Amino acid sequence: MDNTKIFDTLERKIEKLLGRLRQLEGENEKLKGENEKAKADLAVAKKAERETSDAKGAVERLERDQEAVRERLEKLIQSLEAAESTAKS
Repeated sequence: MDNTKIFDTLERKIEKLLGRLRQLEGENEKLKGENEKAKADLAVAKKAERETSDAKGAVERLERDQEAVRERLEKLIQSLEAAESTAKS
């Protein structure tokens, strides 16, 4: 092969490699964008999970409070009924 053909072959290979490099750089940028979006989605999901957990804790506390109030009311009703039946006797 003469020098011209060698240089032509090298030039084509280099151009091919540069084209592939540009393609990979483009894919890399695209993946970076997708990665950032995934990070943002994950942050939103974690926040929603924390809020759900907080809400669940609040519901559980309210249920306990409601049960305590119910028990106190039942005792008060029993006391009133007992007092009423004593007063009638």
